[in-house]
Amino acid sequence: MPTVDISSANGKDFSGDALIVPVFSGRERHRLPLSVSKVARAVMDESDFKADYQELVPLHHPNGVKGARWMVLVGLGDEEQVTLNKIRKAVGSAARHCLKKGWKDIGLLAPSTVSLDHDAVQIAATEGVLLADYEFTAFKGAKPEPKKFRNVEVFTNGDDTRKARRHLPVIQAGVAACHKVRELASTPAGHLYPETFAAEAQKLAKQHKLHCEVLDEKALAEGGFRSVLAVGQGSSKAPRVVKLDYKPKDAKRHVVLVGKGVCFDSGGLSLKDASSMETMKDDMTGAAIVLATMAAAAQVEAPVRITGLMGLVENMPDGNSYRPGDVLHSRSGKTVEVLNTDAEGRLVLSDLLHWASEMGADHIVNLATLTGAALIALGDSVNAIMGTDQKLVERLIQAGGDTGEHIWQLPLVEEYRDLLKSPLADLKNISGIRWGGTITAGLFLREFVGGASWAHVDLAGCWSSKERDYRPFGPSGEGPRFLLDWLVD
Repeated sequence: MPTVDISSANGKDFSGDALIVPVFSGRERHRLPLSVSKVARAVMDESDFKADYQELVPLHHPNGVKGARWMVLVGLGDEEQVTLNKIRKAVGSAARHCLKKGWKDIGLLAPSTVSLDHDAVQIAATEGVLLADYEFTAFKGAKPEPKKFRNVEVFTNGDDTRKARRHLPVIQAGVAACHKVRELASTPAGHLYPETFAAEAQKLAKQHKLHCEVLDEKALAEGGFRSVLAVGQGSSKAPRVVKLDYKPKDAKRHVVLVGKGVCFDSGGLSLKDASSMETMKDDMTGAAIVLATMAAAAQVEAPVRITGLMGLVENMPDGNSYRPGDVLHSRSGKTVEVLNTDAEGRLVLSDLLHWASEMGADHIVNLATLTGAALIALGDSVNAIMGTDQKLVERLIQAGGDTGEHIWQLPLVEEYRDLLKSPLADLKNISGIRWGGTITAGLFLREFVGGASWAHVDLAGCWSSKERDYRPFGPSGEGPRFLLDWLVD
């Protein structure tokens, strides 16, 4: 993480590699410092830059800016249509450009607009730079050092910086957690499997003074985690369940976070096609989010007790694999007829959600790359949410909006519950029809939470199909920032 400073200076004396200057289209550029405004005006008057949203123009040794080697103008579009997330993404686009150039010392002139709160603008703009500051090179043969920023200076051109500076530790913790999720979800399954994931959790727990308990095969059998064991029995890599606890003094609320951690999903005997398996190293993103969020919450001393449960398995085809047609006896006592071994995440979560329901928590939130149907419905930039507590669902949606991580509510349609009825067991693990797969998966999970206040987030937005704004190609790292926004409130 680079050093970050937020000051009320105007940036004209910034001495570094590049000064990022967000600019509105039209005549609003007069809000920029005079020396910077002259540069922007000259480029705009020559029609080389219209300040369309995310339009970039790098300028070498710009006149009027004393120290910066480069000025990077980035368009914000029409001021009347600007949002905090547009600012975050536009600044992120410019920062990604700077990162690729290998520039280390970055300045940012936070935009000023009458339509948005100045403190919120400063926070969003700072997040845009820091979220862009990521490159994963661990598996490059030449072992290059990843490109990273060294210093980031944010200038507000006279606006008060006190609130943004106070919020900076939360920004940094949330961004670090985002990067951790990206790192874990990018790591090949040959390196990150249940045992090594559990070891990583133990390492991070020690670093942040979290209590950590790892359940191996014997402990899982003794604890009745039969669904977890069934999903993992086809792999040579034995399953693990990790429990983390963060217990601040005088905490009045208790939250349980539950994460799906399928370290690789081949589909089991209901085998996926080859192209569908290419990104299945990321099927543990829910567990990665739980781990990273708990580390961030401890770092900023969130005033709520948090328990994290992570179900870590590999779903592989083998002579010992569980089969379509098998009936599993879940930890709750409910039986599940397996019709498709590629609907394994809900089986893992069923045992963990039942365990969570026994803890008497105020809220349970589970996170999982659960259904392709969510991706089809919402695309790869919006996560789906369902739950039994509307206030909890609405607060998480709000937190997603505040952090630029979009969440959309889907209904738990009661009539669809009949689609999960089995003639052989209490439930079947898929509905057997193509439609409404995200909703029926949510209804399946609801069977195991009892009467708890519960929300389920289906992580359609966990993987970015291309590089855009502050997001690199691959794992987006979404999750910890909106959860942290909720937890510190």
